[in-house]
This record gives sequence, C-alpha cells and structure tokens, in this order.
Amino acid sequence: MSHTKTLLLVLVLALAFTACGGADDMASTAGSAPVSGTPPAPPSPPSPPAPPAPPPPLGSQDFATRRAQPGVLRSVGFDAVSDITGGYGDNSGITTGAATPSLDNSVKASGAGSLKFTIPPFSGADTSGTYFTNFSSDLLLQFGENQEFYVQWRQRFSPEFLNTVYAGGGGWKQIIISTGDKPGCTRSSSASGLCYSSCTELETVANNPNQLGFPQMYNSCAGSSWHGAFEGLYEPFGASDFKLQNARVSPYCLYSQSGAGHFPPAGNCFAYVANEWMTFQIRIQTGPRNNDGWTGSRVTLWVARENQPSELVIDRPIVLNAGSAAADQKFGKVWLLPYNTGKSSAQDHPTAFTWYDELIISRTRIADPAP
Repeated sequence: MSHTKTLLLVLVLALAFTACGGADDMASTAGSAPVSGTPPAPPSPPSPPAPPAPPPPLGSQDFATRRAQPGVLRSVGFDAVSDITGGYGDNSGITTGAATPSLDNSVKASGAGSLKFTIPPFSGADTSGTYFTNFSSDLLLQFGENQEFYVQWRQRFSPEFLNTVYAGGGGWKQIIISTGDKPGCTRSSSASGLCYSSCTELETVANNPNQLGFPQMYNSCAGSSWHGAFEGLYEPFGASDFKLQNARVSPYCLYSQSGAGHFPPAGNCFAYVANEWMTFQIRIQTGPRNNDGWTGSRVTLWVARENQPSELVIDRPIVLNAGSAAADQKFGKVWLLPYNTGKSSAQDHPTAFTWYDELIISRTRIADPAP
C-alpha cells in the first residue's frame, strides 16, 4: 500500500470516532433538540472552483453600526432575557443540557450582556444546551442554490475550557449553520417535520475536532451521492498530507504537524485564545443543485483576535449537501453550542465557560468589530 493511501486510512480511522454520537444521543423535544456529531475524514475531490473569498469591508465598526448595515437579516446582542426566550419549535430560543444557557451581564463584548454556556464537571456530550435562531421571524429568508450569506459572531473562552482535555470527547463545536424551519413549525408541532434540528443534510459546522486547539469545519450530518457525512473541509497537500486550515500560508496548518507543532513557528494554525473576545465569520456560497448536492459551492472562515483584523483561515470549494429536491431544505437557522460528542460524564474536571456576543446574519460581508 502506498504511503499516501496509508496516511489517508490513518486519518479516516483517527477521525471516524469523533463522528459518532450527537443526534442519536438526544431526544428531539421542546426542551432539547438533537445535535450532530463531529467530523471524520478528508474530503472528496473538490468541486469546480467558485469565486475566491471577497475582501473585507474597509475599516471596522461597532456592533450598533454593523447590525444596521444593508443586507443584515438578523442580529442578536444577548442583552435582554427576550433574546433567549423560547424552546425547540419556536423561532429562536434555547435548549437545556447538563447546564442551561444564560445571560451574563458582567462578561460581554458590548451592550448589557452576553450568552454564557457553562461546562460543568460530570457532564456528558450535551454539557450546556444550545441557543438557536432562524434567519427571520417569518421563516421566509432562507438560502438555497446559487446564493450567498454570512454569519459573524464573537466568542470568548475561559482558560479551563481551552486547557481541559475532555475524556472521551471528540472535540467541542462552536456553531452549526443548518436547515431553517418551515412555516407552520411551532413548539406544539415540533414533531411534524416542519421543524429542523441541527443534524441535517445541510449542516455546516465550525468546531475543535480531536481537541487540537484550533477551528476546523465540516459539512453534513448525513451522506449524499457526493460525499459522506461529516465531510471535513480539508485540502490534500503534497504527496501524503492535508491542510486542516487550507488558507493558512507557509508553514501551513497540516495534519502531519503535532501538538504545539501546529502553531508558530513550526506551524501556522490559527489557535483559540483564552480570555479575549475573538471574532469568527463564515461565508456560505452555494452553487447550482445537481441531484442532492450544490456543486461549485464554497465555504470560507475568517478569524480575528480581539482588537486585531480578521485573517483568512479556511476557503474551500466543496459540493455542499443539499438533501433531496423533494424536501427542499434551505439554510436558515443557526445553532450556538459547545456540544462535545463522546464526552465522559464520569470526569471530574474544572468548571469551564464560553460566551457568545454580537451575532449577525447578513447577505453581505460584515466589517470587523471596532477596537
């Protein structure tokens, strides 16, 4: 067997474990909705090239200015209880895990508060519950083929969250961008097929697989004729390697790097940093439907440290899973969550936290936050 095929098999086996669990571990109820697993393996051959990532808007803006820009569909400041009121089947709201999401008025990027998730000791995969919101209150602003949209949020990590190796955990998630609910979805009709959990054919996820300490991405909670479930946005590199963050320049962010070697000077992965408000922005650009995929699609991720400009981290062509034409699923819902597939509930680890603030969903690229 060639070295390339051997490395590919190792990567598949190493990451396949992290794809188990998630949706099947949680009941879809008004209080809790299923969440997907984490990604496994390297991707299928890339789809036809899509246009490259657009340049960032000039300058930076505070949250009030950014949320008022043309193209913004929804923004949430997590300043009032009404921002997180609701349960599964509602237009937006929270679900409960071992802990319940709450507002924090003392730790915030702006305004009166932020969204706080607690990761308690002796908690399983669903450590903290979720926050979710559809793109619009009427459920009509959704994105299918040949469209483009952006999601930006700010996130803060406690040192305990970044430094703890969670026993059994495949790596925690940050965000799931997935299928929007259809008109008629309500809390009382959440089992009707009109309401969608996070685990769908469309889901596109940013997460920390294998607890490596830097964001990666994958597509789909189900397979398609184009690629399998949990398709990593990894790019083949050289004869026998993969770029895990494919937009990073030399010395790159590679599968073959290990531990601290992923980060400068040996590597160039963009790491999570504790105790500061990092900014993340995802662009999803869909191509035309071909059977159960959107060919010529592209997914882009920018990340910024606090008070610094955003940097391009991932910019990957892919055939995004679209589900069946009959189901007519469209992107239209965001989930925020630190769900960690496989995490052991027997582990007594330090209580940890992550916070979210300044969520914006837009048709156009969103400026960086002002210092």
